[in-house]
Amino acid sequence: MANKKHFSDLPETMITEVLIRLPVKSLLICNCVCKPWLSFISNPNFLKSHIQRSITASPSDPILLNMINVQQLGFLASEPREYFSYPTPAELQQQQRQRRRRQLVNQAVDDASRQDLSESPLQFWRVALPGPFQMTHFIGCCNGIICLSSYNVVYLWNPSIKKYRRLHFPNPQRSITVTVGFGYDSISNEYKILRLVYLNRNDVVPIAKVYHVNAGSSREFQGPNLTTQIYYFWPSPNNIVVNGVLYFDGGDQLVSFDLHEEVFGLVPFPNSILRKRSDIMDFEGSVAIVFESGTGVDLWTFDKAEFSWTKKFSIEYGMYDLDIEIKLSCYLGAKQFYGEKSLNGNYFVHEILYDYEKKETKYYGLREKYVSIYAASEESEMTVRAMLEDSIVPVHAAFRFTETLVSLNGFEPVEDSRN
Repeated sequence: MANKKHFSDLPETMITEVLIRLPVKSLLICNCVCKPWLSFISNPNFLKSHIQRSITASPSDPILLNMINVQQLGFLASEPREYFSYPTPAELQQQQRQRRRRQLVNQAVDDASRQDLSESPLQFWRVALPGPFQMTHFIGCCNGIICLSSYNVVYLWNPSIKKYRRLHFPNPQRSITVTVGFGYDSISNEYKILRLVYLNRNDVVPIAKVYHVNAGSSREFQGPNLTTQIYYFWPSPNNIVVNGVLYFDGGDQLVSFDLHEEVFGLVPFPNSILRKRSDIMDFEGSVAIVFESGTGVDLWTFDKAEFSWTKKFSIEYGMYDLDIEIKLSCYLGAKQFYGEKSLNGNYFVHEILYDYEKKETKYYGLREKYVSIYAASEESEMTVRAMLEDSIVPVHAAFRFTETLVSLNGFEPVEDSRN
């Protein structure tokens, strides 16, 4: 009888080609099979190959990750109403009318556009923020690691492997500090956190602080003249990394930061623009942002080599849609954008998926899922519904996500999230 062949008898290159195609959950199970498998999957070369494979595959099979602040919703739902300022009777009556109008329009949209997303190229994931991260805002995501910030504390969290690291940064007294970016320098194999420190309230030239996560070292130097102070509120993802360069919104200009050379650059926005209608995005390998035009919105991309902006396409509003506003949050790949559609900038907000090739908009509602998390009592459910309808509290950030096995120095387990 011929000897039975085992998986471990296969050539290493073949084993690699098989394993790098597995999702993270399957690889975590494989880790527990035997020590040789654990050693193989934990090898830095395999981890690098798996990341590259995941990044390469993500444009055609992208993941839209919705990160939900469940405990914040629960806190607000259970907090006594005197915690909030009381509206006047006239304001209360107006709010009730507006809420009723929103309910009617929301119902009409739901009835008219129950679109089947089962054929969508996207994967829809949802993760609840674990307890330690509740009072944080979203900074960015790189190689499956989510960066969250709260004052002088930064969390790096990989939800795929359920591990995180807490970093504490002492701030100078009376200073204003904002974490503006997180990214990976592939040349030095280093993850870096960029923070800006304003020593005085009126400063527009901050001190830049770059923290090297793996090395545990930092560098401090004078930042660029940003003309205005930058401060972000959760959940606005406002920075991206494209080809090793971190980009973020500097108000009236685009700010770049080379993650390897650690130098800043300032890029004026196009002269013909009106109002920005998107966050900074990575659009098929180029920095992109959406601006208002007279009859809709236009997507512009920045060419670093030519140091110029190019209009790629427009989203035209119809004759009867002049009160409609579209804000795109991120480009997911597979021709799909994620964003919001609203009336008069505030009311009747709907989450949408926009296919720029087909010029097709599909509604992607998550609010019922938020509400269903808190059905402990009729009163709390009504409170949550009202807050979501009035956009009183930011309860989630949505962004493109790539699952990986990346585990940084100092990572420790975090409690399971409610999914």
